[in-house]
Amino acid sequence: MNLSNEKPNSSHPSSSQPSSKDSSFAKPTSSTSSNSSKPKSLQEKIDLKRKNGQYELPPIEKDIRCPVCNKEVEITRTLYSLPDGDEVIIFVILCEHCGYRKADTIPVYTAFKPGKYQLTVDDGDFTSKIFRGATGNLEIPEIGVTIERGPAANFDFTNIEGILLKMEKQIQFFLQTTPADTHEWEQANEALKRLLACKEGSKPFTVILTDFEGGSYISTTNPAKLVFEKAKKKMMDI
Repeated sequence: MNLSNEKPNSSHPSSSQPSSKDSSFAKPTSSTSSNSSKPKSLQEKIDLKRKNGQYELPPIEKDIRCPVCNKEVEITRTLYSLPDGDEVIIFVILCEHCGYRKADTIPVYTAFKPGKYQLTVDDGDFTSKIFRGATGNLEIPEIGVTIERGPAANFDFTNIEGILLKMEKQIQFFLQTTPADTHEWEQANEALKRLLACKEGSKPFTVILTDFEGGSYISTTNPAKLVFEKAKKKMMDI
């Protein structure tokens, strides 16, 4: 089942949030600016300075306007330390006037590599983190569901539990809007049963995150469960 109709709303895009039990994941350092400009791709990470063992984010001096209402926006930059020792900066651009929101991420080191991540979930631990860029596609073969990114997709930060909840919500919406006497409805209903078994912990499953642009990443406290396949040059050139 392909849930490819992922259509983020430019005014109120949605994203899955980690559960409260994920608070031990990292100790973020935030920097917020209302008079700010969008960072220059990966260049800003070069300007980061160490101070007392923590990064000091340089100030953003230029103004930036909302692409929807042209009002001043607020930019929040948060540094996350990953369990594997890497660090990432999460940018959130928010317009308090019209609700526009845009999120993006920059790896401080080399965590975000083009390729395919495969995480085995067989112990009921749904706390592994998913950093999903605009070109990252998600798949759980045991359920038979794939979520593809749309052209205007935002950066998404969630965990395994958040992914399952999102898939469940989308399948239920499909079932509610599709005639029950169709083959497609039967397929979706079976997929929902498999998903609920995974969610209850009675069915092991694999989370596959594919991103040939290098904007996605899976972070887990159990590296033995994670396999990474680096993208080949031919695959990246497509």
